[in-house]
Amino acid sequence: MAKWFPCGETFITGDVLRWKEPIWKPRAKRGRSKVIGERLVVAQVLSELEDGSVTLIVKQCDTQRGEFWLKAIPELKPGSEIKRRRAPLVKGGVERNPWGGTDGETVRGMLTSKFTKAVEDGKP
Repeated sequence: MAKWFPCGETFITGDVLRWKEPIWKPRAKRGRSKVIGERLVVAQVLSELEDGSVTLIVKQCDTQRGEFWLKAIPELKPGSEIKRRRAPLVKGGVERNPWGGTDGETVRGMLTSKFTKAVEDGKP
């Protein structure tokens, strides 16, 4: 079984993430919406958007229906693209799967380093 690291907001393009998200009942005209289930989603980050959200491709989705909800809840299909904001992902306890092998984390460290970013941007 793979080890997952809690990562907060520090994920980049190429990372494989896992998080839980609530599924909400469609709102009626009045009243509050209720949580009708929960999804455990595993997805890979495709790109980061300027508005602070990310585009992901779903690898796996396990949906659990709430006790009082009798209707089926649609799952996210593997291979489909989804868009999520960073804040709800962090709230759902986002975890990151380590990059493959010992060299994988070294490469990821170089990509996220503030020192190599300055060189890429052409700054001294």
